[in-house]
Amino acid sequence: MRQSLPTDQVAEQVLAPFGMGRDLDLFEQIRTYISTLLQWNRKIALTTVIDPVEILRVHFGESFFAASAAGITGGRVADIGTGAGFPGIPIRMVSRSVELTLMEPIAKKTAFLAEVLRKTGIMGVRIMRCRMEEAEASVSDFDYITARALGRYGDLLKWSKARLSQNGRVVLLIGQKDACELRKINDYVWERETLVPGSNSRVVIIGSPLR
Repeated sequence: MRQSLPTDQVAEQVLAPFGMGRDLDLFEQIRTYISTLLQWNRKIALTTVIDPVEILRVHFGESFFAASAAGITGGRVADIGTGAGFPGIPIRMVSRSVELTLMEPIAKKTAFLAEVLRKTGIMGVRIMRCRMEEAEASVSDFDYITARALGRYGDLLKWSKARLSQNGRVVLLIGQKDACELRKINDYVWERETLVPGSNSRVVIIGSPLR
């Protein structure tokens, strides 16, 4: 049975714990995103979460929270292994001066990203079909590098250290177990992780490379 997209009232209630207020234009943009995601998800694997309200909470709420926790209001952001666009596109939705680069190696997923950006009217986002290690050397000087449950964190942090700006930071949405492992990587300075609202184990952890 096809489920309804979140109403403005539902969106406001679900997103409130993540620090979001009432924004009708944003809510309409989110509905367009969710509708496109569910349509494409029937053909390619983009998400295992198929309930629209859960998509709102897990994919959008957590992404918005990561942006808030890291204080992302502008600058250059690279979202690595972005998949269906999380957390990168939602960060761009609430921080419109962000210069966003989405990096994803799977062609069908980059096609989805282009379609969702077109339908939501989000402009000026760069989509790169490649793995991070395949990106040209000129792709650098980012203020934030984000990733969500990507794995291979040692490789990601090594790559990020060479690609971040002088005061740049990595912002990761991961489980607490992975966060504990990251803290053992001693060429980064780690801020205290922040528990995602409504979760017992998912956190936002932010790190700056030692120079």
